[in-house]
Amino acid sequence: MSEWNKLCTKLGIPCAENFSLIATLGEPVVIRAWNIAGLPSDSFTVDNAIIVSSARRWPLMIDPQGQSKWWNGREN
Repeated sequence: MSEWNKLCTKLGIPCAENFSLIATLGEPVVIRAWNIAGLPSDSFTVDNAIIVSSARRWPLMIDPQGQSKWWNGREN
């Protein structure tokens, strides 16, 4: 992320120093509903949920710990 930020700054592209997908694309009410439905509340998991819910196609998401019972706001 820091390398991306340096490149953007070098090229004159406006960017935030501390980018957060949750702050940019997240909706607190939706994220809270996901947490109530069983989605863990750590930022990595919430970032992935935002990507999944915002994508036009199904992104490949790997859950190496096998924790996800949640998909698209619904429990499996």
